[in-house]
Amino acid sequence: MSSGTKVANQDQQARSATRPQRPAPPGPLKPTRARRRPALIALGLALVALSVLGSVYLTTSLGQTHQVLAVTDEVARGSALTASDIAVVELPTGPTTLEPISADEFDRIVNQVATTDLMPGQLITEKSITPELQPAAGQSIVGVALAPNQMPTNQPKSGDSVRIVETPATGGEPPVEAPFSIPATVVSTQPSSLGDQTVVDVQVESKNAAALAARAATGRVALVIDAVGAG
Repeated sequence: MSSGTKVANQDQQARSATRPQRPAPPGPLKPTRARRRPALIALGLALVALSVLGSVYLTTSLGQTHQVLAVTDEVARGSALTASDIAVVELPTGPTTLEPISADEFDRIVNQVATTDLMPGQLITEKSITPELQPAAGQSIVGVALAPNQMPTNQPKSGDSVRIVETPATGGEPPVEAPFSIPATVVSTQPSSLGDQTVVDVQVESKNAAALAARAATGRVALVIDAVGAG
């Protein structure tokens, strides 16, 4: 090797030694492991389970029905229902305000009397039928308006045996003899639109209905309960 070439190589090596070194390229980043949160995992699994259960419940409940009774033909109030007037229909199972009679009660409903006009397709309820439409033959229903001081604080209920007793005029002397009274059976009670009175519908023998109605109109009567639910 010539001396000139040797000098050139030495100069090149010197320049290489003084040149700044390039940094090495960065290596691939190491993947970081996500921290597992057991509480969140459990919550997620619980939500999935509830969703599955909800879907199963809806699918099952929407497909369920129960059998109830309905009217097939028009039945007038006071008419007895025959077997041909009644049909079994399917009603979806679920919360409802309807209170139809179950199909299991079919035999009991036959010959029951309609308390109101029934139309085809109408569901049969306990309020729409009765064993006997009141009043029966020989009986009458009289409405008696009573103030709180004319009846017991324990208000009479349907079926109670009572007496409607004639009372003296306000401030008058009590009668020497037993006062006039009429035995009756309570049919229903409801508040009156006049003050704090209560209207009590009572069933009496037809021969006593006029006398009771006349005395009730004067307001000089009182109600006495003799037996609860004995009517």
